[in-house]
Parts: sequence; structure tokens; C-alpha cells
Amino acid sequence: MAVILWSVLPILIVHLALHRWMRRALGFQLLLDLALLVLFGPILARGLVLDPVRCLERSPPFAAWRWDPRTGLQSTQSDLVLQLHPWWEEARRQMLRGRLPLIAPHVGAGTPLLANGQSGVLAPVMAPVWFLGPERGTTVMAVWKVEAAALGTFLLLAAGWRLRLAAAALGGAVWGLAPFTMGWLLSPLAWSLAAMPWIWWMVSSSLRRRAGRWAPMLVGGVLGAVMGWGINPESAAIVVGSALLAGLILRPRRWRRLVLAAAVAAGVAAVLALPTLRLIGASSKARAYAAANPNLAPVPLAIRALVAGQTILPAALGNPGRGSWAGPYPYAAGALGVGGVAMVLLLAGGAGWRRRRYLLAALAALGVAAVLAFRLPPLDWILVRVPPFDRMTLPRFGMLVPWSLALMAALALDGKPARAWRRFAGWVLAAILLGAGGWLLGRGLGGLDAVCVLSTGVAACLALLLLPSHRHVLPWLAAAELLLLAQGINPAAVPADTLPEPPVLRRLVERAADRPGRICGLGGALPPNLAARYGLADLRSFDPLRPWPLARLHALLGAPDPVLPGPLSSAPPHLLGAWSVRWLVTPAGTPAPGWEPVDRGDGVRVWRNQDWLPEIRVVGRTVETGEEAGWSLLARDPPWLDEAAVVPRGQGSASAGQVSLEVEERSPARILARVDCDGPCLLVAARAWAPGWVARVDGRSAFLVRANMAGLGVVAPAGTHEIELRYHAW
Repeated sequence: MAVILWSVLPILIVHLALHRWMRRALGFQLLLDLALLVLFGPILARGLVLDPVRCLERSPPFAAWRWDPRTGLQSTQSDLVLQLHPWWEEARRQMLRGRLPLIAPHVGAGTPLLANGQSGVLAPVMAPVWFLGPERGTTVMAVWKVEAAALGTFLLLAAGWRLRLAAAALGGAVWGLAPFTMGWLLSPLAWSLAAMPWIWWMVSSSLRRRAGRWAPMLVGGVLGAVMGWGINPESAAIVVGSALLAGLILRPRRWRRLVLAAAVAAGVAAVLALPTLRLIGASSKARAYAAANPNLAPVPLAIRALVAGQTILPAALGNPGRGSWAGPYPYAAGALGVGGVAMVLLLAGGAGWRRRRYLLAALAALGVAAVLAFRLPPLDWILVRVPPFDRMTLPRFGMLVPWSLALMAALALDGKPARAWRRFAGWVLAAILLGAGGWLLGRGLGGLDAVCVLSTGVAACLALLLLPSHRHVLPWLAAAELLLLAQGINPAAVPADTLPEPPVLRRLVERAADRPGRICGLGGALPPNLAARYGLADLRSFDPLRPWPLARLHALLGAPDPVLPGPLSSAPPHLLGAWSVRWLVTPAGTPAPGWEPVDRGDGVRVWRNQDWLPEIRVVGRTVETGEEAGWSLLARDPPWLDEAAVVPRGQGSASAGQVSLEVEERSPARILARVDCDGPCLLVAARAWAPGWVARVDGRSAFLVRANMAGLGVVAPAGTHEIELRYHAW
């Protein structure tokens, strides 16, 4: 009921607003209401949530995280369960306690949370997650995204570009229900897709003569907030950049306003995203890109051809929701098509000369996508070497393909009736689509897959028949076609299945509450980040922005990938004990030398570390060594880590015989302790080093030591001293 209320009430408010200020838009809203009912009605009526995880009987997810066979083919959604939901739940947990979520203490030995580029802590649109939790909040936000994307496009075209209502409705239906929007619907990236028409509208409106002199600055502030509020800043930057490019084409003489808006946007985004930018600079992913930039690798021609074919015939490679996806890349990345209705309109419609600047703006966005997403030479050879394109995820520029096609289809429908040769070209394309669908059908497609493949050609033929005198029907036809393609792309699950609690896990949670300590897993058992959902603190972190020392630590444990680590294969007890790991979960039958077995069941085994050490302690001796030598030393699992710490050469030495420690305050972003040593000693906090941590001794700034090569440490002189470790996001 809460999900339904959060979903329906905002749409009712939209109805009231349109009734008061723009009644001619109510017809399109009715079309959108029916589309939302088809997309989400069956899910909400059954009490389900949109979620790609499903617990399968006889295969508990703690031995190996199991996906529904359909969702395994939609790998872009796996981020939702393994990354996004744990981060969002951690942020929600801290905000409910009245604390700004700066650090995630349950993930990766305390990795930065607010600095995470997709935590969304500063984004108002994340309100459903903070109130309802990640799974229910994701479902509500999916409804909001479709509504915002479709209605925003309609308003841009009808109120901003003054297109006819049928043309504006077509553009709204195509963009709001496009396969690309549906494929990314559960990801934060979809908020950028929903914001696309609104940002284009704001930029173009700020360039009009009647716009005040402060309009560019206000618009720039909004654009900067969109890029800096922590919901996939990279895709937001693509949207903002495309809007500025369109503004330059629409109003070239007002380029000074665009420059001002861009400068303000860059400044606001830099301030808001400064924690994220610092974390990116110190991440293992940044180091990996600096060593070997993957963007310089050519994209195989076969991949580009498949994506182009999927753009023309969206169902050509199958549908992940029905287990028929056959592409060599994730579905969402190549779902660039807009359906047969929009495609034939590009040929058979007539945009008209008076709309040429709008058409040029759409073509410019399409050209950017062609160069950066499809990697068309020779410009791609230059741009992939120019910042910031050399570090961006270039396939994400593909979002501009369906956006541009939706705009051009609307412009084509708005124009005068096309000439005979253009209608003939449309019929040729419709015949090609029907022929391609029939060929795929002959290769063994059946059921709804066959219907979807043929629907593109059938819809194209119907659009050509209706184009001369029944244009108002085309938005409904396009919506029906795209809704058919959208069926099953985003799977649903029973809320109880999203976070199951087998008996062995309940017992582990009880043990960890009685004897606190971090947890770790081998061989895929209790995957990274998942433990945080149960209140367990994990040493691992499934995050592309891990601080590089933490990634090196994970590599010592058998997860060498610098971007997204795989399962650990090694569990040295002394090293993990020094990182305050008390509990280990392994698949049944996997040995764990040096660990004490305490429980088994549900396909896993639980072990206890007898060499566990507190997260915060003080040692009287340090072993100074070079960078690589230090990691090699830790890899040997030295048993003296309870009395000494390994630090990089030149970061500080300790030589105390008697040490004592009193921890006065312990929170995710602050540690306050009092030490008493008879010589220089080292306070060790087994928390992940990251930019933003600072140290103070007796109120004075002190050097932050990388204790045990990846943690936090502060050297204190002989005597009694108060030591503070604090994380400053900015």
C-alpha cells in the first residue's frame, strides 16, 4: 500500500497541475496513465517489487548468489543488488539515526559513502528509498522515472518547441517507453534519462529574449546540482553537455549565456562532487585506466553491427526478461532502438524548414553518439585521447541515439505531409522490418519473442497507413508497440525473497552481535556488500571506486581485478585478524586453515578467527618498508601483526615497550582515543585509507600513516596524548 500511495499520489498532483495550467496536456497524460498501468499495475497489484534477485529453492544465495535465469542475461541490473541497494540501505540507516552518511562502516572496512558516485545522498528524488527502503523505493522511483521522462519530453516539444500535440505526444511516448529507458529503469542512470527533456527545455528557455539576465546563472546552478548530487554524475554530464550543444545550435548568437551557464554548472558540480572526484582520483580504477586506458581499444566491427541492427529492430537479439537475449553485451547497453513507428516517420514524415534548427540540434546529439558510442573514425581516435572522454564510459553516450531519434520522429510527424517518394521509402523500410522479423521467426523464435519481432514491421505498416489522415492515433500505436517490447525486461520479486534469512545466517548475526568483528567470505559465499544488509561488517567491497590500497589488500586475498573484485580465494588468519575479521563464511567443503569451525548449514560453513584483533588498537613497533616489499610481507601472513604494523618507508616509526589505549569516541567518520606510551607508538585503525581522512594529536595536525599498507594510523610521541581521526568529505 505504501508503494502504491507513493506511486499514485505524485501522478494525481501532476493531473491537478496540468488541469490548471495546461489542459491540452491531459490527453497525453491519459495515454501515459494507461502505459504506467500496463507496466506497473500487475506488479503492484500482486504486492511485488521490481528487483532482479530471486531466491531459488534448494539453492540458498549464501553459497553462491543465484539470479533468476532471465535476469542473468541482463547483467547491467546486477549492480542493483550487489552495489546500489547495500549503499542505499547503509545511507538510510545512518540518516534515520540523524547522522550524515559519510562513511559506510559495514562495507569495505569503512569505505566512503557520500563520495560514492551513486549513493544519491544529496538527491531529493531518492526520498522513496530513505522512507521505504531500497527495494520498495526502487519500485516507486521506476514509476517516477517513466512519468518524468515521457511528460518532460511532451512539454519540451509542445510548450518549448511549439509542435502539434500529436507530434509532442509521439516524442513523449517514444522516449518515456524506449527500450533504453526500460533497460536502465532500475539504475540511477535512468534519472539522467528522465531529466534529459527537462534540462534541454531549461537551457533553451534561458536563451530566449524575455528570459532575465539571471536565468543562465539559475539554470547553471540547477545543472550543476544535477551533475553533483550523486546519481551517476557521468551520465548526468552527458545530458548536460548535449543540452548545452543544442542550445548553441538553437540560439548561436546567445553563446555568452551558454558560457555563463556552463561555468556556473561546472563550479556547482565541482563543489558538490568534490568528494567523489577525490575518491575517483585515488581509486584503483583510476590507476588501472592510467596504466592501460580501455577506451583506446577498438570496438569490434561485429559489435557495432549488432548494436546498429538492434537499433533498427529492437527485438532482433531477444529479450532478457524472457531468457532469449543472445547478444554478446548487456542488453541495456545496446537497447538503442525506438520502434517501427518512429523509424518509418523519420523517412515518411516531413520536419519542415521552419523546424530546421530543432532538427539540427537532434542531429548534433546523434552525431556525438555516433562518434563516441559507435566509435566512428576518425574523430573517435582524437576524442578518446582528450579529457574527460579518455576516462568516461563511452557506451553511455548511446543514450543520445534513442533521444535524438525520438525528437526527429516528433519533428517528422509535425511537418507537412511528405512527398510520395518519402512515403515510398517508408514502405521500403517497413518491408525490410517485416522481412527481417520473418527471417528471425524462421530461425526458431516463438511465443512473445516472435510477436515482438513482428510487431516492429507491423507497427511500421500501420503507421504509414494512418499517417495521412489519422496522425493523432500514432502516439497510441507507438506506445502499444514499445509496451510490448518492455514486457519482462525488469523482473519482479516477492519482497521476502530480496533479503532471505536462512537459519545459518540468523545464527551468524547473533554470534556477531555477541562477539563483534568483521566478516569475510571465500569462493562467492556471502558476496561482497551483501553482509551489510544484515548489519554485518565486511572487509570486502564490490565497488569500482575502491581506494587503491584497499584494492591491493583484496588482491592479496585472491581478488586481483582493480575495478570490480571477484570472490576471494585466500583467508590468512593473522592478516585478517589484524583487519578485525572475526568471522569467515565458506562454501561447504572448502577448507580454512588456521580458523576454528563453529557452524554449518544451508550450503555454507562458518569459521571463527582465534587471531582476531580489535579494530582500534595501539602498537609499539612498526616495520618500515618499500611499497611492493610491504605488500609482499603482508602476503606472508606474519604472526606478529598483533604487536607491530607494516607501514610504507618514511611514514613514521614506533619503538615503545609499554602501550595503553582508551577509546573515547568511535563513529563511522570519527575516532577519538587517548594513548599512553613510553616511546613513540602507532595508533592503528583497521579502516580503509581514503582521501578525506585527517589526523590530529593533541589538537595539532599530524601525518596520516597507511597502517598495514591500507589502513589508518597516527604516530604519537612518548607520553599521554589525545588522538583524533576524522573524515572530511570536502
